[in-house]
Amino acid sequence: MTAEPTIRTAAPGDAAALAALWAQAFTPPLAPDQWEADPERFAHTIVAEDASGLVGSIHGRIKHLREEAGGLAQVHAIGSVAVADRARGHGVARRLVSATLSAARRSGADWALLFTGTPGVYRSSGFETFALARVLAGPWQAPGATGGADVRRGTVRPGASARWRRVYEDSREGVVLAPARSEIDWIMAEVRLAGLRSYAVEREGSVLGYAVAEVRGGRGELVEFAVPSAAPDRIRTALLDAVAEDWRAAGVDRCEIAVPARLADLAIMQEFAPRAAPVPDTTGMTRAVGRAPRLTGVRHFGAADYF
Repeated sequence: MTAEPTIRTAAPGDAAALAALWAQAFTPPLAPDQWEADPERFAHTIVAEDASGLVGSIHGRIKHLREEAGGLAQVHAIGSVAVADRARGHGVARRLVSATLSAARRSGADWALLFTGTPGVYRSSGFETFALARVLAGPWQAPGATGGADVRRGTVRPGASARWRRVYEDSREGVVLAPARSEIDWIMAEVRLAGLRSYAVEREGSVLGYAVAEVRGGRGELVEFAVPSAAPDRIRTALLDAVAEDWRAAGVDRCEIAVPARLADLAIMQEFAPRAAPVPDTTGMTRAVGRAPRLTGVRHFGAADYF
């Protein structure tokens, strides 16, 4: 690479080049489905371009995340950071990060958030790593007796989450980092969860609790679990019994369970998967924009909310 790339806001004509860049830069290739769900995706995306075409991208949009003491922060969520092979080592990622942070300041963001397996790329831009226990993982064996007959099973499709929303918000009260999902957040969550098995406990047409799970090989993954803290344990038990029935039939022998580390949920999970243990996750990084993040408390960020 000879000349320094131009940094600019993306335009509709960049869509094909962005898809090609992401296919080359990410393993497995990053599908543009979730990005396409953002109606302001081009305004939220910044690209680097040289004489041969796009060599970098970054996407940033506001999400509202819970903080300690019941607070709600306006957070600049950064994703789709990609640099073409020919442009690596020339500071392109740092320039893209600087540009999206400028956009964050203009939008009035409190702080910025990203998740990465290469934290060294972002430390020079002021990002700091934080830890959370996102999942329980380990061997799994079906409990001796399971029910689940009163649980409605389904498949996550567009619009499927409409009846879950109130339960989700109630279940995440007091959970630091858990988003207060907007309409666009829910659409994006459905994209990430598309095709997975859903489970819901209902009464008189209202959802009292739900779970989303899948099986990959011999591993069962509980991807989202939402039951309000004050709800009776029979709702949690019914959901997990239904998941256990399906996992037993699929020959599951190990598990990965994503659930906020609250006492009401952890106690029942110990019965469901007694040999599973917390797995530390240090892929998250934050940076102050308007102020520092306030992250003291039970932290959880689910797979449906990654960006």
